[in-house]
Amino acid sequence: MKKIICVLGLLFIGCEDPIDVKLPKVENKLVIDAMLWRNIGETSGTLKVIISRTTDYFNDEVPLVSNATVSLELSDMLYMAQEVLPGHYNLYNIDMNKTDNFTIHLTVDNNTYTATESLVLSTPLDSVIQGENSLISGDQVEAIVTLTDRPETGNYYLIDFGYNNLFVTRDEFYNGNQISFSFFYDKYFPKNNPTPIYLMGVDKDYYTYMQILISHAGQDGGGPFATANSTLRGNIQNTTNNNDFPLGYFRVVERDSVIFTAVGK
Repeated sequence: MKKIICVLGLLFIGCEDPIDVKLPKVENKLVIDAMLWRNIGETSGTLKVIISRTTDYFNDEVPLVSNATVSLELSDMLYMAQEVLPGHYNLYNIDMNKTDNFTIHLTVDNNTYTATESLVLSTPLDSVIQGENSLISGDQVEAIVTLTDRPETGNYYLIDFGYNNLFVTRDEFYNGNQISFSFFYDKYFPKNNPTPIYLMGVDKDYYTYMQILISHAGQDGGGPFATANSTLRGNIQNTTNNNDFPLGYFRVVERDSVIFTAVGK
């Protein structure tokens, strides 16, 4: 079995002189970020949905949407999610062995939205360790994530490094082998603070979607939808008005996680 090493670098470049950038108004779009997941080795899952609206550039506050109706359909039964915080809707203890297909239904401002997905399996994380390398400035924190790809071809993964640092990868060049990804946090990454790192199995459509979204949005602290600069269409349909589609995605994944704690230099 071969082991492959891949380096993911984050480079932040500053500018001393202020620049006045005139940007167009962002179209007010509904954003639905919905994930149903189960941890590797478990049968029950959790649904978490965040509903918000797009906002203008340089606006740090994301307008969250309350009083929506969110339900999950499986095996011809509907299960209602509860709003636990403004714009945050959760549903727990979902038996994910009952069906292969999961359908989410949402109602917001008299519009109905829906999407159907099936569970995508993942592989466990072999390890997450702190490396000794850094980028040009020398004050970054290196996290080395190692996984062993599932033997079948056509596997896609999303790695969530926390703090809106997302990375997607496919097994085109490491099918069935072990691979390590070296990721660099910037100098503001908190030391001695436990940070969960997640590995999720995803399908090809979501992999392609995230590739485009990350390239458009960059790794900014507000997340990919906070100041959306594109109208990238996900898999959620507006069944009331098809032309007024929402941003966001409904994904059903299996995941693994490891707690990463960086030691200060």
